[in-house]
Amino acid sequence: MGEWIREKWQASAELLHARPMPQDRRRRVSWLRPTKPALILGSATVDPFSGTRTDVVRRRSGGGLVWLDPDVCTWVDVFVPADDPLWRADVGEAFDWLGRRLAAAFSSVGMPANVHRGHYEAGPSGGLVCFASLGPGEVAVNGRKLVGISQRRTREGSRFQCAAYERFDLGPLAPLLDPDTAARVRDRAVGWADLGVDITPSGIAELVVSFIAAHDT
Repeated sequence: MGEWIREKWQASAELLHARPMPQDRRRRVSWLRPTKPALILGSATVDPFSGTRTDVVRRRSGGGLVWLDPDVCTWVDVFVPADDPLWRADVGEAFDWLGRRLAAAFSSVGMPANVHRGHYEAGPSGGLVCFASLGPGEVAVNGRKLVGISQRRTREGSRFQCAAYERFDLGPLAPLLDPDTAARVRDRAVGWADLGVDITPSGIAELVVSFIAAHDT
């Protein structure tokens, strides 16, 4: 029950998000690398780029918009079966153990990372941009969001999707915001290189995976 399956996947962001939930009741931690950048929508987010050539993918978990560029972002998925000791019935509490392991991973390379334990804060974009908000279990440094986490729950278990930036960049999301809001969003989020940590996105992925799977409980 406590052993982790470690996986690496490379495909389009659409295919990576469409992966079915595991049926074998085993924990998984998966390092995911999209083949090209994409805009990720939450389950209830309106597509602001409809009719354009921007790759747009809707995830089944909630949350705001995420610009996902594999050259400057790290994406790790974590699956916990519904009968696992780590699984929690309370949606907010379900993030806590994962946030603590992610914070420990980033703290191990010199970042004073901590877990947000308060209520959801929509932030300056009113929830439109994921990294402008801060939810239970997400990881921050001095109040600035470092790791975003979304959660999808089914009868099989919970899938957590974790993303972090090397250097935070709004990318194509910037034109959706007025200049003042865009500046406030940039102040609300942070990347590990912005904090002086010189590690590649693949290096951060390996670090995160090792900390998540380091313990059996």
